[in-house]
Amino acid sequence: MSGEVAFGVAISEDRKLASVVAAGRSATSGKVLVDLSPFYAHPRGVVAALSALYEKHDPVAVVVNAKAQSGTLVEPLKTAGIIAVLPSAEDVAVAHGQFLDLVNDGGLEHLDQPPLTAAVRAAQQRDLAGAQAWDPKVAVDQGPLVAATLAVWAFLRWEELASPGVWQV
Repeated sequence: MSGEVAFGVAISEDRKLASVVAAGRSATSGKVLVDLSPFYAHPRGVVAALSALYEKHDPVAVVVNAKAQSGTLVEPLKTAGIIAVLPSAEDVAVAHGQFLDLVNDGGLEHLDQPPLTAAVRAAQQRDLAGAQAWDPKVAVDQGPLVAATLAVWAFLRWEELASPGVWQV
């Protein structure tokens, strides 16, 4: 991955694992690349890990769904100096749709990391805000997929806003 990155964060339904996924542009293919390697471990370590990642990468965004298990991270992240983007239900539904569109159009690249691959294979959808989103209540931890979806959404928003001509009237 080269250039700017966004991080998505999710905690599993059983609160045993937290996922931090980076999204950015692949240096080789130009596709949006998702990478689970920044962090996949117990939630107690996620704030320290994100603090180090934030310092190292200066991300365009760190996204946390405050209406999910990961909502408990909002205040500790703020205390650590990381202001998270808190997507609305509509944003989560849009993120889901954009992620699926990228997959279907061949615009997404991943590193075949087992927890993310397992989450994708077990993924189910649920209704949300007039559209759909990932259902976190399946047998396989959906945190890696949810975090990847949020990271991709934030990265694509940043790219759109950072593009020349966006502010022309």
